[in-house]
Amino acid sequence: MRVLTISKPYVAAAYRQKLSILASSGFTVGLICPPAWGSQRFEPDASDSHYWLRQLPILANGRNHFHVYLGLAQAVKEFRPDIINCEEEHYSLVTRQCLGVAQSVGAKFIFHTWQNILKSYPPPFAWMERRVLRDAAAAATGNDEATQVLRAKGFRGPIAEIPQMGVHFAKFAADPDDLGLRQQIRSRLGLRADAFYVAFVGRLVEEKGVDTMLAALAQLTSRVPELRLLILGSGPEQDKLTALAKSLGVAHRIDWRAQVPSPEVASYLQATDILCLPSLTRSNWKEQFGRVLVEAMAASAIVIGSSSGEIPRVIGDDGLVFQEGDPAALANAIVKTFDSPELRLSLRRRGHQKARIQFSNDAIAKRWSELWQLVAAL
Repeated sequence: MRVLTISKPYVAAAYRQKLSILASSGFTVGLICPPAWGSQRFEPDASDSHYWLRQLPILANGRNHFHVYLGLAQAVKEFRPDIINCEEEHYSLVTRQCLGVAQSVGAKFIFHTWQNILKSYPPPFAWMERRVLRDAAAAATGNDEATQVLRAKGFRGPIAEIPQMGVHFAKFAADPDDLGLRQQIRSRLGLRADAFYVAFVGRLVEEKGVDTMLAALAQLTSRVPELRLLILGSGPEQDKLTALAKSLGVAHRIDWRAQVPSPEVASYLQATDILCLPSLTRSNWKEQFGRVLVEAMAASAIVIGSSSGEIPRVIGDDGLVFQEGDPAALANAIVKTFDSPELRLSLRRRGHQKARIQFSNDAIAKRWSELWQLVAAL
């Protein structure tokens, strides 16, 4: 079976591990992606030799739902796919382009969506969405609510709930029982060996709720004197958050690392005690998955997340969930783990196992394989 994946995130080498696994499991795999997406250029990797690969130029680079590929039809004809797996939203211009090319070569078509809020789109996006939902053979969704949205919009084909990419487990994995390794990594990264670190990784935007973490830290100054926040990321809220930390009197207990190379993120997660994702639901957005949660689980960090969107389902019983926007609830969750070494070890072990069994690239590739086989049989 010949399956051609088309999607922009695959400029990142770590995301392409999934395709290498699928290529070694009986599929003839192809990939089309751009030479760059936004400021991120294509990262070559030795595993690229395992599958057919074309980098095609795009129009509207960096514009998520507006970009299209140049020379797509010719490249698809060269690969001769049985299935085109377009990992883009159903209302995007590129998805409509890929569907048209798939139909021109007689290939079955799959799309992927994270959209977990029921929305109506203006023309021409509404027209493109209607055509994709009518003609696609199947869909993959990143979360349960996205499945519900597709059904509400009238999609009747098979739907598989699969995160788009898994975790490069070998890259992030750390033994949950090896606390010595955590101390070694902290020393290398310039972090304090005797601190209890709660980390945030991501863009500093309002909906990520980092102000909730600062307020929780202020409540724990005397209860957990060893507590420090580690914030990896930058964004439009950075100045506001810096001012808030000063006004709360906790600025001296925060390690800010605005510019961290992506290969170093795994080390920071391996060095931390807790990874917190305090996202806040908005009228037009709620957390669609929280990829950093499963990366942290693989790194044997405890995960604590808010009740926004998909976070509670990703964490399940293998971490702690607090009511979004409630600093006291977050502070209580932190204290609960700090006060119990037994709970900390249990959560590290359970999260690590969950990341391997459910969210590693091997596990995610298996679920994509099952969907591709299902579509081939239609």
